[in-house]
Formats: sequence, C-alpha cells, structure tokens
Amino acid sequence: MTGSGRIPDAAARRGGGGVAVFLCVSFGVTWIVWAPLAVEAQQGGLATVPWTFFLGSLGPACGAVAASLWEGGPAELARWVRRAFSVRFPARWWIAAIGMPVVYVVVGYGVAAVVSGSWPDASQFGATEKLPGLAWPLVALVWVLTFGLGEESGWRGWLLPALARRMSVFWATLVVAAVWIGWHAPAFLFNPTYTAMGAGIIGWILALITGSFLLSWMAQGARWSIVPVLILHAGFDLLTAADQSAGVIASTISAIVMAQGLVCAWLLWRDARHSPVRAPMLTP
Repeated sequence: MTGSGRIPDAAARRGGGGVAVFLCVSFGVTWIVWAPLAVEAQQGGLATVPWTFFLGSLGPACGAVAASLWEGGPAELARWVRRAFSVRFPARWWIAAIGMPVVYVVVGYGVAAVVSGSWPDASQFGATEKLPGLAWPLVALVWVLTFGLGEESGWRGWLLPALARRMSVFWATLVVAAVWIGWHAPAFLFNPTYTAMGAGIIGWILALITGSFLLSWMAQGARWSIVPVLILHAGFDLLTAADQSAGVIASTISAIVMAQGLVCAWLLWRDARHSPVRAPMLTP
C-alpha cells in the first residue's frame, strides 16, 4: 500500500509556510462565504439552505491551489494536479470507491426496511431539500463537484501528504481530522443538519475522525490520488444527507464507516510503528 521514498518536499525548497497558507485560505474562503448565512440564520432563520452553502465547500480546494503556488509556483501547482487527480492507481481502489457506497445503500436501506416494516420509497432516493427538484444523478454530481472535490482536494489532496512528510500518516490523519472538524464550525449556526445535533455532536466528531482514517487509508493506497477518495466522500454525502436518510439509514451507514475507520486506524498505526514517515515518492 505504501511506496518507497518520500514525496518531494517543495516546502523545503520554497522556505516553508505552505501549511499556514493552506489553512488561512481554506478557512478564509469557506468562512467568508458561509458568514452571511450564519448571520441571516441568527437574525431570523433561513427558509432554505442557499446554493452558497455548496460554494463554501470549495475553500480547501482553494487552499490547496494557493499553498502549491506558494511552495513552488506554477510548476508545483502542475505537479500537485497531476498527482492528486491521477488515475494511475490499482483497480481495486475504483472498486472500493464505487462498491462501498453500493454496500452502504443495501445495508442502510435493508435495516430501515426491517425497522419500519417497508422498503424506503425509491423515488426519494438521494433527494434533499438543499437541492430541491433535482433528480438523484444530478444531486450526486453536485456532491462530487462540491463537498467531494472541494474538500478532498484540500484535506487528503494537499494537507495530508504535506503533513505525512513530517510525521506518520496515522498522526497526520488525526491532525487533518482536527482541522476538518474546526472548518465546519460556521455550519453549526445555519445548517439544520448541524443545528439539530445537540449531544449528537459527539457522534459526529467520532464519525469524522474514523472517516478520516478510512479516507487516508484510501488516499495512501491510491498513490495519493484523491479520485477514489472524492467519489467515496460524495457517495457518503449523497446517502446520508438525503431527506429520507434522517434517522435509521444515516445512522446505519455512519456506523459502518466508523467500523471501517477503526480498522484503517489500526492498519495505519501498525505502519507507523514500523516506519514513522511513509509518504511515497511520486513523480508524475
């Protein structure tokens, strides 16, 4: 799953500061876009979550672009794009990225059918009030291009490999998870999914941490390409953010991902004990 050598350290050539640039731009772009939503929600409430909610998801992608330019200019940006969006990885990661959401659907909807006594309405699959009137293939596309591409370009596409030059992927994953959790902060002021959590925020935090281990394991296995990672991330969002998923379906799918994440955490911890830094050399 890991290669020999290291990711070339552009930060060392440029003089460092890439992580700081990444964090400032990622948080800055997202929080600036989401700030008006938070203010409006606190003043009188939002009737619906507007499209700018999805636009804010592009903050980490902007951070990755800015940090790459900071560390090595256009040449480093081109190297990042070739590596992060490469499709030159083993076929098993395509199978995992597409197959896992299929398994989530079967198990999640099956549990819901057992609990409620009837199979969930297939016509409502993937439908969300955040994207009213869109058929599920279009909803899936929006998730891929926003929270899939927008987040994973930054979290697993740039920040995780950058940190993995300095520490094991296990510890880098925990740092990324902490950043990922903090980045969501404004959403707790306007997004109904978050404002209604209450004590459930503990489960959400645990889900993000374990999910981070699963996604890190995939990114490392796919030679640091984020293609399978963003597909899985978007698939998870499609399934758990759907209106009909509230409750049993979302909880079941989240439980599966948490179990997978724990296994991946153990695998990454095992790797860390043998080699503190395992980020592979990539020269696309």
